[in-house]
Amino acid sequence: MINPLREPDPWTVVVLASRRTPGLAEVVGAGSPRDWDERKGYGISGAFLVYTGDGLAKFSVKVYLWEDAHFEEWESFKLIVDKPARGVRPKALDIYHPALDDLGIRSVVVEDRSQLQPHDETGMWFSEIKFKQFRAPVPMLSKPEGSTAKLNEPTAEDNYDRVQQALMKQIQNPTDDFSIIDTLGGL
Repeated sequence: MINPLREPDPWTVVVLASRRTPGLAEVVGAGSPRDWDERKGYGISGAFLVYTGDGLAKFSVKVYLWEDAHFEEWESFKLIVDKPARGVRPKALDIYHPALDDLGIRSVVVEDRSQLQPHDETGMWFSEIKFKQFRAPVPMLSKPEGSTAKLNEPTAEDNYDRVQQALMKQIQNPTDDFSIIDTLGGL
């Protein structure tokens, strides 16, 4: 991921369908939603959760304009996010911004675009473009496994850890029987 402290420029624009946004662009509300189906039973406290796949992210991009050149660039850029003509099927657009790339969002459709409106009394204007992530469906049905974590009880990661745990048990409950170490394969 591009570090915004070392390289702030890529964070100030969004590249949509190979076109850079004019002025300053701010990505707002992007995330990586997950879809879960909650299955309860009659008279049962709790529920089973079934992961039904990755959700589609919704977010917006605010484009701020304050110079004559920005407004001139906006005239051609807004054609990308305007409604398509009647009878023309809208298409997904490639998008790039470091924050979106970090979330795996690379293709979007336009949900809405606001009017160009004043941001403040300094002469800055903005338009908000609402997007929804586009991603072709793939099978993704699974149920999460229950937690196996036990408080204050480490779980063995490999043979070395298993032998170490066996030795700790033997120190806590000493016997002359070393067969537990032999069955684990020793070190």
